[in-house]
Amino acid sequence: MYPHETPPLRRLRGPGSGRIGLRGALALRVLAPLFVVLGTAVWLGLGALDAEVERRMKDEVDLVARALRLSVTHAMVRERDGGVREALRSALRIGRVYGAYVYDSDGALLVAQGPTAPDESPERVVEMVEVGTRVGEFGAVGGRPVYSAFVPLVDEWGRSLGLLQVVRRQADFEDYAVRLRVGAFAALVLGLGVVTLLVLHGHHGAAVAPLRRLRDSMARVGAGEQEHRAATDGPKELADVAVTFNAMLDGLQATTTELDRRRRAQEKLGRELASAEKLAAVGELASGVAHELGTPLSIVDGHAHRLSRSEGLPATTRQRLDAVRTQVSRMEGIIRQLIELGRDASGRRRRVQLDALVRGAADAVADAADCSGVRLELRPPTHPVRVDADARRLEEAILHLLRNALQAAPGGRVRISWKRSGAAVALEVEDDGSGVPDELRARIFEPFYTTKAHGEGAGLGLAVVHGTVEDHGGRIVADRSPLGGARFSVSLPAPLGIDEEMGATKHEP
Repeated sequence: MYPHETPPLRRLRGPGSGRIGLRGALALRVLAPLFVVLGTAVWLGLGALDAEVERRMKDEVDLVARALRLSVTHAMVRERDGGVREALRSALRIGRVYGAYVYDSDGALLVAQGPTAPDESPERVVEMVEVGTRVGEFGAVGGRPVYSAFVPLVDEWGRSLGLLQVVRRQADFEDYAVRLRVGAFAALVLGLGVVTLLVLHGHHGAAVAPLRRLRDSMARVGAGEQEHRAATDGPKELADVAVTFNAMLDGLQATTTELDRRRRAQEKLGRELASAEKLAAVGELASGVAHELGTPLSIVDGHAHRLSRSEGLPATTRQRLDAVRTQVSRMEGIIRQLIELGRDASGRRRRVQLDALVRGAADAVADAADCSGVRLELRPPTHPVRVDADARRLEEAILHLLRNALQAAPGGRVRISWKRSGAAVALEVEDDGSGVPDELRARIFEPFYTTKAHGEGAGLGLAVVHGTVEDHGGRIVADRSPLGGARFSVSLPAPLGIDEEMGATKHEP
């Protein structure tokens, strides 16, 4: 393969290319970064949410402790241990409290409600009582990690009565954080899954499907469907690609059509040039032959004519002399046809009646038609038809066509018709003979080409007709006639500016 050639489509689509598809590119360049960003955001958000939840749970414990402080303080002022114990039990019934403990001002444990006893030392309790402020911290009760809220107990006169400790298990904080993280990640995974499905579905409809249709259109064009065009639906960018692709195909098709037209025109020009060169060579040869053979043939014909008029000649000798004159006449006819091939009649044209030329040619072959048993039919137009032509050459061409038809249909029919049709004059010569085979129609107008037996023709008659018609700016076509034989259709330019002919054209059927 040369560097400028386009690789075959199957190689571009092959599995060995090592390229990822649009979905893979979308996943790597869009969905993966999206997942990373969302995952990081959720992770950071969960950290902040954990801190906020922990703060709120601590506030709940502090709120329970502050709520118990009044009832516990009131019971301690009245020295009612039962009231203190009942208040602590009420705190445990809340469900979020693991234990509740009351200390006196010396750090001794007065009342305890919970599964285990606290681990706080009297010294530390005294220290917190003396400080007189609420304290919240993580620690341990009975070896279990907990969060404790310490609230000083003070009577209405400001005297310190002791310390209240409300405890909540640290596992409550951790369990809630785990549930929160699991729920968040589950929601994240579900949301990402839904987003992925929506993105892939939208991507398939917006990009993958139109691209696949465009690819299939390219494959169909590559397979030979030159008239196929890609659909221009889908997103604007892909529709623009399809429109550009179709425009490229239209341009290629137009270029191919123009190249084919030019190639055919060049081939036709080459054939016409070869024919013109052949005709020119034949004309040059004919001119020389006419000068070189014309005089000797005239002398031979003259001597033969005089000898045939001698008295006392045997009948056989006279017949032989007549045969010599016949062959001399035939040779002179061939020489005239050769001269006609190379003759330019552009300077000898005048306006003539086509009717007179056709009737003159028909009269010339009337005897031959009678001898061959051919019925010659003339179909003239309603109004006279005129042409600008070399009358002698055009009548000679019509005569050649009639003779050719008579020879092709012995004992049959020959029909000649002519009329004006718009800006042209049409003349047709038809017969009911065997016709011209399709494979020979392209060559029958070539000089020296003939389908007749040897000695029956030189193959110049139709070549002379073809040259005469083209010299007059017309064209001649051979095809099959409705009569069953051949039909030669001649079209010549009609002269303009003739009122009677224009009127005649309007009345022709």
